[in-house]
Amino acid sequence: MTRSRTILRGSVRAARDLLSPSAAHTPLPPADPWRLQPGSDPRAALARGRTQARRFAGIGLLAALTLTALSFLGTLAVLLGIGVASGSDVAGWLLGVTLLLSLAVIGWSVRRARRLLRAPAPDTVTLPAAPPDEQDLLRTLRQHERALPPPTLPALLGAVTATRDALRATAQASTLTRDVFDARQAAREDLPRILDTYQTAAPQGRDDRELTRQLRLIEERMARIAREQAEAQRRDQQAGTTYLRDKYTPPQD
Repeated sequence: MTRSRTILRGSVRAARDLLSPSAAHTPLPPADPWRLQPGSDPRAALARGRTQARRFAGIGLLAALTLTALSFLGTLAVLLGIGVASGSDVAGWLLGVTLLLSLAVIGWSVRRARRLLRAPAPDTVTLPAAPPDEQDLLRTLRQHERALPPPTLPALLGAVTATRDALRATAQASTLTRDVFDARQAAREDLPRILDTYQTAAPQGRDDRELTRQLRLIEERMARIAREQAEAQRRDQQAGTTYLRDKYTPPQD
């Protein structure tokens, strides 16, 4: 008896999970959005496969439950219809309730099916609460990494990550200096332009080595910006330490 009850509870829990839209979204472990994904991410492909399998299983279970309920209610409606034909008022009221239940079952099934079909698919590329320039930079990486030839991918990743670091290093700048302008220009215009130019060119007009050189030039400039900003911040900290030492260290008699 106890074993049968355990099996029943497990079956009910499994059915509830399959019919729940939240279960259709298989969460992925945290991933670095800035790493290269030139091919299909195995984790994303596996998660999508699981999501689709659960979704189809849920829809199948929903269809089976709906058909079972409608079969029962349809049989009951036929029997009650015979009672109505015999002149029974009670059978008439029960027939009306049965028809309303049938409509309720159909409506519930349609709503549940829509929620299952609209459940979100897993996504490994997320960058919440990031500045617009950084989000655009990540979209540029995602857009072009699968279209570029493999030899150019290290240069692409180097240019993108160096530009990201330069954007972060200059994010707190209060004035539009040359470093701030170059970092934003690289993210907004230079990287998208050279990548679009390469991809829109005819195959015989594409020069992988020239594209790599362009990407390396951007990477070097962005790395220099990040390095100089870090040095400037260290100098500011050292100046603050000197100020505090002069202010709070008692004079020596």
